Amino acid sequence: MSISAKELAEKLNISAATVSMVLNRRPGISEKTRTMVIEAAKEYGYDFSKKWDFSQEKGSIQYVIYKKHGTVVGDTPFFSQLTEGIEQACKAEGFELQITYFHENQDIDAQIQALSEKNCQGILLLGTEMEVEYFPPFSKLKIPLVMLDTYFEELDCDSVLINNVQGAYRATNYLIEKGMTEVGYLRSSCTIGNFAERADGYYKALRHHHIPTNHPYVHELTPSMEGAYLDMIHILREKPAMAQAYFADNDLIAAGAMRALKEWGYRIPEDISIVGFDDMPICEFLEPPLTTMDVPKKRMGELAMKLLVQKIHQDLKIPVKIELSVRLHERKSVRS
Repeated sequence: MSISAKELAEKLNISAATVSMVLNRRPGISEKTRTMVIEAAKEYGYDFSKKWDFSQEKGSIQYVIYKKHGTVVGDTPFFSQLTEGIEQACKAEGFELQITYFHENQDIDAQIQALSEKNCQGILLLGTEMEVEYFPPFSKLKIPLVMLDTYFEELDCDSVLINNVQGAYRATNYLIEKGMTEVGYLRSSCTIGNFAERADGYYKALRHHHIPTNHPYVHELTPSMEGAYLDMIHILREKPAMAQAYFADNDLIAAGAMRALKEWGYRIPEDISIVGFDDMPICEFLEPPLTTMDVPKKRMGELAMKLLVQKIHQDLKIPVKIELSVRLHERKSVRS
């Protein structure tokens, strides 16, 4: 009895899509993998007289959303648009998308074991809230994997993310070029890689313009609208020195801070200018509408999926890091 293409894929511990491409003589497969599949097919008695069309049997992609605390990764337009980009690219590539939540405060080994049993062709790992020490269990999975929305210098891992340093630098530089020499920072009290990189970009812009970095205009706020509002109210009660302008780690922080500042009598942008980050839909409905850094969220999801498909079909040996540029979206929250 001849072996099926699916059984052959399982024996070789590679994706069914890769076996299909080899047996159907499609391009995009390394010569090493092609030779391995053909030799194994002969050894196990695969019937070459029949054609097995993978399009009749979809492979699946696991979109793993890693949650440390859920403070940043939540049901927001940012992550909805990111997921939409992944779904569209997944459909275009002929894969079925499955979403799995991975919780840091639950049994790691059990969750990894469950992932390994999914029989998927690849994994997109949303690592926004992940720290580097929690990645090793994922590296043990013999499944192509692409990290999304974060990057670890210590690891050889394919990643697709935003250029956070560039975005924060451009936002801060924009405020300085508008003539404001006191540019403060509404910094997230929640530490993740993205926010750490935005801090680097903010301070880099100050140094570029020879502005002291040891100023009193850094305020730590919860990275949610309500949390940032309550934190800013608490800070304003202490009557701190206030800057002419602020860069905020994200739009939700900016929105919460704006509400608190206006309640305390500050006019925006006449007294204080603010620039956010992410360009979420709420920016247009704030008063005044928020100037922010526009992140290509759907495009990031699409590129991550395309890179994962490349890894599934080809023997890529050198890890790739893809950073997407962001651009300023001017509205009315910065003084002319």
